Amino acid sequence: MASGDPPGDAALPIGPHPTLGPGTPVPPRWPGPLLITLGLITGITGIFLGEVVAAGQADVSRGVLLTLGIGGAIAFGAGLSWSAERAIRQRSVLAPDRYRGPAVIVLLAMVLLIGTVVVAPFGADALALVSGEGTITLLGAMVILLSTPAALLGVAWLFVARPNALAALPAFPGRDAGRALASGAGWGVLAWIGSSALLVIIAWLLDQVGMAPQPEAAQQAIAVLDPWLIVLAIVIAAPIAEETFFRGIVFNAWLREGGRRYAFLGSAALFAVIHLSLVSLVPIFALGLVLAWVYERNGRNLLAPMAMHAVVNGLSVAIALADRFGLLNLSV
Repeated sequence: MASGDPPGDAALPIGPHPTLGPGTPVPPRWPGPLLITLGLITGITGIFLGEVVAAGQADVSRGVLLTLGIGGAIAFGAGLSWSAERAIRQRSVLAPDRYRGPAVIVLLAMVLLIGTVVVAPFGADALALVSGEGTITLLGAMVILLSTPAALLGVAWLFVARPNALAALPAFPGRDAGRALASGAGWGVLAWIGSSALLVIIAWLLDQVGMAPQPEAAQQAIAVLDPWLIVLAIVIAAPIAEETFFRGIVFNAWLREGGRRYAFLGSAALFAVIHLSLVSLVPIFALGLVLAWVYERNGRNLLAPMAMHAVVNGLSVAIALADRFGLLNLSV
């Protein structure tokens, strides 16, 4: 991404992209939606047949199920890629201070698809992690924990950084990396206190209405996996990848397309939904808002929200590991 100071709000063009001229060279739109729909239908069919076979109500060969699953994933991924590349070509004529990349939802769908496909061969490890029963291999644990961060960074590079879709952003890591890191770390401590308190309140409210919160995937991972892998995945990889995607791409793309309020609320909402946790939905949404605010406050330097995110995750991991190894007793 190009260097330079972040543009002021008054200088940012806000709203939908202007209509492009008839001479803009872009491929047809229809193959993308067609392949996406075909992939969804094929994949859902495979999942349905798999459930029927598991219930003993039909006899379908493993080869057929694998063909449906793999074929659906390929078609869905091809449709997303077609739509993304078409958007890049169509928007390439826009000014550098506009967002010139694919729709954010398309990028997020790619991340989810890649994460699902990569983890699929390690289904036994994933089941053991969720159920708490069975053995989790080191390779399986690494794939499960690092596939999504890797997918976030890979999609960000391929469809945003490579075509320079956010050319007007300041160069990473900015002019004052030390200040950004210190600011993010300081706000991270305060954010951890606030989000932890909010999490306790929400868990108590859910318990009062008979909806006892289930352990999150991260909590289950911390309880059984090697501490070094937990630190690598949750304290280092996740903050880098998630802030690159949600603040670096989603926030800036929607800032240019919908304005400041849209960018704050939209990026925080997607950030919360991607964590797939009912009890943490509101705390993570609030955390997303603060991360975006810290990002803006520090001249749109990604080091600030990365440091804040790492501190929030690091404090949670440290306390959970201390409880796991008997240094604390949180059950009392």
